[in-house]
Amino acid sequence: MLAVAPSVPANNVSELVAFAKANPGKLVFGFGLATMPHIVGETFRQATGIDIVNLPYRGGEQARADLLGGRVHINIAPVPQLLALIRDGKMRPLAYTGARRSPDLPDVPTMAESGLPQVGFNPDVWLGILGPAGMPAAVVDRLNSDVSASLQSAEMKAVLARLGFEPKAMTPREFEDFLAAEIRKWPHSCELPA
Repeated sequence: MLAVAPSVPANNVSELVAFAKANPGKLVFGFGLATMPHIVGETFRQATGIDIVNLPYRGGEQARADLLGGRVHINIAPVPQLLALIRDGKMRPLAYTGARRSPDLPDVPTMAESGLPQVGFNPDVWLGILGPAGMPAAVVDRLNSDVSASLQSAEMKAVLARLGFEPKAMTPREFEDFLAAEIRKWPHSCELPA
């Protein structure tokens, strides 16, 4: 979710971009260094051509604390991390970075609905399990089956939902194709060893 401090005179992405362009270098984007919000924020800055100050933190919570203190104006984070602040009026949501609107904030448009290209704004943070090359197919299949089953359990789904994640089990071949597509999507952050 892309959100701003209440002091920022913007109710949508277009207004944020217009304000930032009219006031270069005045808005501060706080983020956890080398995190997906950092990458999405940099993509946003490049796509819109705005001049904002990037302020890296060790983690997103520090950036949000400074947003509440008035030192940061823009933050990007998973919805569960922002939801209480949004509901309390301490942050204003402008756009969701997913492919479809967040069920927690269905009135907030996606970045694509806000006029920005989908590429780069649908980060789909994901986790996968990898093993050494040449692992026997029977072992791969067994691990895939067991992990997939655990992801579908009610307990795991509940835990992941609280964190803002949705389980998605794949076959080993589907994951291989997905990983190759991610490497193409994020070429500068996916350097592969020779």
